[in-house]
Amino acid sequence: MIQLFGCPLSMGANDDGLKTSLKYLQENYGLKMNVLDEIITDETHQHNLKNLNSIVKTCDAIAQYSYHEILQKNDFPLFIGGDHAAAMGTVSAAAVHYGEIGLIWVDAHTDINTDQTTVTGNIHGMPVAALLGMGEKSLTDFLNDEPKIKAGNIVYIGLRDVDPPEAEFLKELNIKHFSYQDVKEKGLDNCLKECIDYLSHLKHVHVSFDIDSVNPLYLPGVSVPVKDGFTPHQANQILSELAINLPVSSMDIVEFNTVHDKDDVTAKFTVQLINDMKILLEKKYG
Repeated sequence: MIQLFGCPLSMGANDDGLKTSLKYLQENYGLKMNVLDEIITDETHQHNLKNLNSIVKTCDAIAQYSYHEILQKNDFPLFIGGDHAAAMGTVSAAAVHYGEIGLIWVDAHTDINTDQTTVTGNIHGMPVAALLGMGEKSLTDFLNDEPKIKAGNIVYIGLRDVDPPEAEFLKELNIKHFSYQDVKEKGLDNCLKECIDYLSHLKHVHVSFDIDSVNPLYLPGVSVPVKDGFTPHQANQILSELAINLPVSSMDIVEFNTVHDKDDVTAKFTVQLINDMKILLEKKYG
C-alpha cells in the first residue's frame, strides 16, 4: 500500500512560506495525508547550522514514522515536504530498513554542503552530505550511526546551481550526475537510460524530487528558484520512468512553497504529480 505522509519542515530552508504549504494543499485541493508537525526546540544559534536542534528532532520524527509506521508494515512511503532537509529522515528510514539503497536526487541543487562549506548555514543544502556520513554528526545519525548511502549509489539529475566545494565533492567522490546542461545536450531520454542502467543492480531505490528542478517560469512556488530547468511535463516523465524501470521503494516530493506561488500553478502541479505517482505506484506494487 502507498502511504502518503508529510511534514511542513521550513527551518532547513529558513523560509516561513513552507509552514502552511501542506495545509494549503489539504484545504484547497483535498489532498489526504498524515502530517507530522515541525518540532521547534531550543537552539544554540550556530550561523553555519541554522535551527540545528529543531531540524534534528523533526527529521528524527520523520525517520521514526517512516520506518516504524510505513516500511515495517511493508508499505511504500510517499513523503511530501516541506524543505529538502527532511530527506535526511526519509532516506535514513529506507536505508535502515532495506540495507543498501540507491538515491536519485532530482534537483537544481546538489545539497551536499557541510557545516564547514556552507555559505548560508541553511541545512536544506546539506542532506546528501549527511546521508553520506559527512559533516555535523547529529545530522548523520538518524536511526543508527552508520552512513546511509554510498557515493557510488547516488545519481543527480537536473543540476543548475552547484557551489564550488560541492563540485569538489562530486569530483572527489566520483558521484554520477547530470546537470541540466547535460540533459539539454544528451537528451532527457538518454540521461534517464544511463541513470536506470547505473542503478539497475540494486534492489531498492529512493527518489527525492525537488520542485525547484523545474524552470521557475513554469513553477514559481519554490524556496530557492534557479533559472532554466525542466518543464512540468519532463518532471512527470522523469518520475514516471524511474518508478516504472527501477525498484523504487520510497519517494519524496519537496519544497512546494505556497507564498511564492502565482495563480496556484505550482500547487496544482504538485497535487497532480502526487496523484499521478500514487496511481502509478499502486498499479506497480498493489
